[in-house]
Amino acid sequence: MDLENNAADMGENPQEQAFSRAAVMLLKGIVSRGRDEALWQDITSRQTELRDYFRRIGLTLIIDELDEYAYLRQEEGSGLPHIVPRYPLSYNLSMLLVQLRKVLAEYDRAAGGDRVVISFEDILRRMEPFLPVQINEMKYRQSVEHLVRAAMRMGFLLKIKGKDTDYEVRPVLRSFVDAQWLDDFARKLEAYEQYGQARHDAADEEENEEGEMMDELIRDDD
Repeated sequence: MDLENNAADMGENPQEQAFSRAAVMLLKGIVSRGRDEALWQDITSRQTELRDYFRRIGLTLIIDELDEYAYLRQEEGSGLPHIVPRYPLSYNLSMLLVQLRKVLAEYDRAAGGDRVVISFEDILRRMEPFLPVQINEMKYRQSVEHLVRAAMRMGFLLKIKGKDTDYEVRPVLRSFVDAQWLDDFARKLEAYEQYGQARHDAADEEENEEGEMMDELIRDDD
């Protein structure tokens, strides 16, 4: 099937219209049932057709019917141009994803409500050991806000409507930060922690140096 031909036939063929919309939305990112029931039904009912289509362009359709989300995964080694966005994971962003994955694990053990919700203040608290101490608290909050926005672009966080400081941790994170990812990350964690501590120490040292300089200025004035 050709998406352009499908789009041209949208007004005449509702089935083709549903297929095209499902394909386009999957190409744009993660689809979850909770956000669009009709779209979810179109994807699950046409998953064989969609898989066949995406396989032709080097993509694999992943559908998790338990947690009710779907997304596309790039087939490595296909030799085709990369379509699915790749996101570089910095130290800070990696630590945020690990913390969010821990939140999901805590939810799994507690088996509570339908959605996993975390507040921005909780994110701040969880990230504090891994980010440099900021003399200006506002700068620290802005740093974490930047990371949260990155996690939202990746589809791992969703802002709760009507609550500016609450976010849903989306179950799709389990597929990306899986046991293998965590195992690989655990081998690097000690180095990450040492790096984070070094940043803390450097910030403390800089603050102490500024304090000593201020003391000298005060003594000179005396």
